[in-house]
Amino acid sequence: MKFKILVNDVDGKIENWQSAIEFSGQKLLEQGYITPEYISACLEREKTYPTGLLMGNGQGIAIPHADYTLVKTNSICIVRFKDAVTFGQMEDSDLVVDCHIMFNLAFATSDQHLSILRRLFTLFQDIEFIESCRQLSTDEVGKYVLENLSISE
Repeated sequence: MKFKILVNDVDGKIENWQSAIEFSGQKLLEQGYITPEYISACLEREKTYPTGLLMGNGQGIAIPHADYTLVKTNSICIVRFKDAVTFGQMEDSDLVVDCHIMFNLAFATSDQHLSILRRLFTLFQDIEFIESCRQLSTDEVGKYVLENLSISE
């Protein structure tokens, strides 16, 4: 499966998960990978089904996504935050998790979306993978994630 990866670092403060999703959605929209409605669909979905994951090493990762019919090109927008952004936890929406990295998933079919999501969940169990995603340069992290997703197929 072919897909694009965008990587963005945020040095300034992103106030909340809404701003984080809007930021990543705008990056996807600028490339023509999604429809404008995708961003608001991600925001609405996050209210009911939060996507923050608290990993075993205490790090938080968010994986917002929305309806595949709003996607033009399979893509992932990875956003790394200098200051953590609080998301609701996937396992318990009453709890929150501070996230330093977000993978905004945009895939054009539900099968592709589920396939990538499963592979990411496996990769997220590896502390070295998460640390590499946080520490590598923006150019390197895109290639690193693409290679690891391909290997885990």
